[in-house]
Amino acid sequence: MAALVIDSSLAAAWCFPNERTDYTNAVLPVVSTPIEAAAPRLWAYEVRNSVLMGLRRKRISQSDAEYFFDSIKGLPIRLTDPLSNDGVFALADRHGLTVYDAAYLDLAVREGLPHASLDAALIRAAEQSGNPRKSANPNPCKSAPFD
Repeated sequence: MAALVIDSSLAAAWCFPNERTDYTNAVLPVVSTPIEAAAPRLWAYEVRNSVLMGLRRKRISQSDAEYFFDSIKGLPIRLTDPLSNDGVFALADRHGLTVYDAAYLDLAVREGLPHASLDAALIRAAEQSGNPRKSANPNPCKSAPFD
């Protein structure tokens, strides 16, 4: 069973040095351990799209992107589909989220897992649903990942 739901905003922040925070750096060691994280299947597309946009805007180089993808390849992240696309739609409507963001909330609520996210609207919706944000390790990783 997974220990947390990780969203693409957090994973993409690992790729861009100016988006890393103590929180994003603290989550990386958590998902790098033998525990499993979970994410909706769209996570893989969203992370890659963020990196592609970073390449196009010249925020990172092609070698940075390749290194990032190699770095996350081995992370134990289980990608999953929702039980009901209509349920995800209803959750998005109820909380004013995109359907994409609601897919993360649906997974966290369904599996009773905390989630790791940088998205303020998703964090607010999760709190309203009684689903906590994954708190950062009190001793966050001091070095930036993927440097």
